[in-house]
Amino acid sequence: MDKNNKPKITSLFMAQASRDRRFYGTIQRDCDDKGIPFVYGEIRINQGYIYSRADNQDNLGQKLDEMAILILDNGLYDQQGKTVNIIETDFFLN
Repeated sequence: MDKNNKPKITSLFMAQASRDRRFYGTIQRDCDDKGIPFVYGEIRINQGYIYSRADNQDNLGQKLDEMAILILDNGLYDQQGKTVNIIETDFFLN
């Protein structure tokens, strides 16, 4: 079987900031260059995404939950930061 045609398994995953604030996305499994397995996930929260990677599914869930709380309760991305406009495009200076 051609390596490019190999099926890729993607599962649904959830980040939970509180009982009534749940966000769903995907989780995927892979191995690094040394053959060590890891999981990574992508979840949409409002108009953005959170991404994380961990050694197992439980640690990934904890990281995604913490990021959701930081964004929703602590306003992590409320301030966009300083930008400079070059050729009618904003570039962030952070």
